[in-house]
Amino acid sequence: MAYPIAHPKVLERARQVAKLNPIFLDTETTGIGLYDLVIEVGIVDFDGNALYDGLINPQRPIPAESSRVHGISDEMVKDSPTMREAWVDIEPILRDRAIGIYNADFDYRLVKQSVDHVGLPWSLRRNQTFCMMNMFAAWYGEWNHRGNNFRSQKLEFAGSFCGIDLPNTHHAVDDAKLTAALLRYLAEYQPS
Repeated sequence: MAYPIAHPKVLERARQVAKLNPIFLDTETTGIGLYDLVIEVGIVDFDGNALYDGLINPQRPIPAESSRVHGISDEMVKDSPTMREAWVDIEPILRDRAIGIYNADFDYRLVKQSVDHVGLPWSLRRNQTFCMMNMFAAWYGEWNHRGNNFRSQKLEFAGSFCGIDLPNTHHAVDDAKLTAALLRYLAEYQPS
């Protein structure tokens, strides 16, 4: 089968979401578990301009296996703000905005976990976010028979497949820029 499938409903959804002038969020974390925390936040606007780009001190050691993925060490975050300090700047950017995230379930959960961990009130709504990983998966169209849904693809593959000349560096702001560019690509895509 030839990819992308590029179903017209997916293209229309991309165009509708683009009209919301969304922002894009990405994080790097201490891990993927229920007690892990955000250690880097990147937020960009629809054009890829950075609105927030910063390391977060989780006030606990970063596991070596996580550092191997994103390259962020304890030494790098030791003088960075805690989530309690950084949330004062981050929350107003996200408040009442449509937020695109590549793997929204993960990043939304980790940001909420991190904010809850420092005892701050949570003001974001889950329906503010949309998942670019799911949108790309539906656009690409590879069916996952085991999961009875479209097969998820890595952000790096999505960017490369679409010919987007931005690296997937595992740094939050760079990955947020790639996610924004991916929505722009899908919203402007014209099937041949």
